[in-house]
Amino acid sequence: MSRVKTPNEAHKTLTERMRYLASGTKYDSCNQSAVCHAFAPDGRCIQLYKTLLTNYCSGECTYCPNRCERDTPRVSLSPDEIVKITWSFYRRNAVEGLFLSSGVIGDAENTSEKQLEVARKLRAQGFRGYIHMRLMPGTPKYLLEEIADVANKFGVNAETTSSINYSEVCPNFDYSNDVLQRLKWTKELIKEKRKEVGYGGRIIGANDTQFVVGAADESDRDIVQTVDKFMDKYDLRRPYFMSFDPVPDTPLEHNAPSPQWREARLYQTSYLLKDYGLKARDLDEIYTDTGFLKDQDPKILLAQCNLEMFPIDVNNASLQELLLVPGIGPVSASRIIQSRPVNCEQELARMGVVITRARPYIKIKGRCQTNLSTFMEVCS
Repeated sequence: MSRVKTPNEAHKTLTERMRYLASGTKYDSCNQSAVCHAFAPDGRCIQLYKTLLTNYCSGECTYCPNRCERDTPRVSLSPDEIVKITWSFYRRNAVEGLFLSSGVIGDAENTSEKQLEVARKLRAQGFRGYIHMRLMPGTPKYLLEEIADVANKFGVNAETTSSINYSEVCPNFDYSNDVLQRLKWTKELIKEKRKEVGYGGRIIGANDTQFVVGAADESDRDIVQTVDKFMDKYDLRRPYFMSFDPVPDTPLEHNAPSPQWREARLYQTSYLLKDYGLKARDLDEIYTDTGFLKDQDPKILLAQCNLEMFPIDVNNASLQELLLVPGIGPVSASRIIQSRPVNCEQELARMGVVITRARPYIKIKGRCQTNLSTFMEVCS
């Protein structure tokens, strides 16, 4: 394993170390800030104190600002410091919990032990906030089991879609064993913990993982198919996507950045799988010839590829038919079914339907609201 470079820390202050370690979480689920947004298992958007234990790292991930061969200031926070900072934010109601990741401190086992130490100290001091731990590939099963006793959510990032791609971007780890096996164990542990009655008053989050979009040579179709497979095989609930942005003094520094819109369109497509009941094969028509998404709403593209289905009458359409209409989501579709008959657009708007999107694709009591072909001409 390559030697870890250790530039002089120059006695960084606590604030400076916090800033370095927040920015070092560039590829860990949310933005480069000490406070980030995340979704709790009950669907609420919450704020978490987000940090690395350290940006010292023995890993050689080709896109990462913390890779071992990169010349960058290296800093750490001790478990006690992270506990103290988390309590400070929490007591001021600035955060509702902690998102903890790390550089690889020698190996996955040692790193996860340090992360576990932080969580255990917080719980021992009565901390009832949310703890999300992003673990290292290769974390031993016994540590996953112990982490499941103190964390609300924990998991390993997949980063990409295949063993071949993974070996190129994360050469220190094995995709099948260090990542996929850990996703399987996480799924099993989550099921076990959810069966425990009164499990410490904590809600256990669903399995999640993350893809770095554009670091490897994979298409959007590859990513969506992988997400679909993970949802079936590992009960993946929320995939995260982070756009690749080249970092100086890394092997990929001269590669083109991935456009932010690509990340946004992948999120929209993942919602079609997660919330709308679609499968990856249902989306084959919306990609370019090379398998990439366009910078257009994928649900609208899907509707435009299946014009023969529309317009549908909202008063007799099935739930699945309503879900295919742009501007109608799972909540508004359920409200329509519960409230039928619907008499006018104003009623749909009160149910949460985005009328400007839905109008060309629906009928109300047999009457079309807008001629679809005319609408398509205006939009083209």
